[in-house]
Amino acid sequence: MVQYPWHALHGQVLDVERELTADGERVYVIALDDESLTHLPVWMTEPAAAIPATVVADPVVSVAGLAALRRLIDTWLDPAGSTANARRRP
Repeated sequence: MVQYPWHALHGQVLDVERELTADGERVYVIALDDESLTHLPVWMTEPAAAIPATVVADPVVSVAGLAALRRLIDTWLDPAGSTANARRRP
């Protein structure tokens, strides 16, 4: 069952075709109603994903968190790790 409250399939029990690891993250390959396949991170099916988050008017994000996000985005945009992105950084 999808536990993560902000996922479009929240609360639904899905048919898992297989489990695999993609970019270091465990995911389920699931069959949708139209018989297409997609993936769902395993953590979204775990009870901890259902713990409510608090939405606040003035969120605070740490510099370390922003730096980690930047690294993740850089890796996603340039998986080969070329230096082109490094030269464009301010």
